Amino acid sequence: MDKGLWLKGCLHCHSKNSDGFLDPEGVASFYESRGYRLLALTDHEKISGVKGFNGVFQFGVEASRGKCMFGASYHIVALGVDDAKILDVKDPQLFIDRVNEEGGLTFIAHPYWSNLTHEDLTQLEGYVGIEVYNTGCDVEVAKGYSTVHWDCLLSSGRKIWGIAVDDSHRYVIHPLDADGGWIWLNVDDPSPEAALKSIREGKFYSSMAPKITMFIHTLSYLKIECTPIHRLDIISSNGRGHSILLETIMELLKDWSNPNKRRLCERILTSLEHSDEGLKQKIYLETVKGSRLMLEINKDGIVGLEAKMSFNYPYVRVELADENGRRAWINPTFNL
Repeated sequence: MDKGLWLKGCLHCHSKNSDGFLDPEGVASFYESRGYRLLALTDHEKISGVKGFNGVFQFGVEASRGKCMFGASYHIVALGVDDAKILDVKDPQLFIDRVNEEGGLTFIAHPYWSNLTHEDLTQLEGYVGIEVYNTGCDVEVAKGYSTVHWDCLLSSGRKIWGIAVDDSHRYVIHPLDADGGWIWLNVDDPSPEAALKSIREGKFYSSMAPKITMFIHTLSYLKIECTPIHRLDIISSNGRGHSILLETIMELLKDWSNPNKRRLCERILTSLEHSDEGLKQKIYLETVKGSRLMLEINKDGIVGLEAKMSFNYPYVRVELADENGRRAWINPTFNL
């Protein structure tokens, strides 16, 4: 992971200035009390500020613009703009262009919830990412995940980041729509300008819970260290990639020690070794295709992975899930 400061950030939330349940100061207090050090207040069609926040505050807005294939509008989140005149721009592409001209950035909110197609998303240019997870859309109507939209864009050659957000309105009223999705942003200094720069450059990962402490990736090697997870997916275009499940690894380990089942394992593995180090254990395996994996496991799940295999794909992104299904998304690396 890059050196520097890491800020837990909320990039999409609402106050009473549009349709939220808390006033702006209440929103700031809510997130500050939960360890957030980056906050963007993005009321609908209104630019709101806060008087106090112990961290980096970004002015923002959520704008509804244009019409898509199935009749819905694009919901565009703009950050780094504090002039309400920006809201006079009604065309979605011109809105994105104007925000960029003024030094801000944009991303597309909840593509799944908005019923957006891949064609809709490719009609626009200049936005830095899409919401890969939206807490409010998830808990309200089960349309919070937009990973398919993301992978379609990445497979078509778009360099787009995946952003997890709350889109919070209720905060403390069930179903809870706050503190469910955020980013961990790497910055050189805690300033609004540095935060915008890092978001543009994709120097963050998104999460619902898992925390990543190390990530190294080359065309033939991947290493990751994290809080305990039960699944790690390496995802690329078409049918490329790998899915590593803790339950599968443990079943393979059990079957490998059983002479009657080992023959079946040898259809996919050439070797499997296990090392018990007390509080942790390590499992080493090699596939018949020459890929080599080392997994470090504690009592709660996988906490480390080293993979030596070909990653010569157009793009590679990594997705993690803990035992409760809460996910984290590392932004893609590109080999184009």
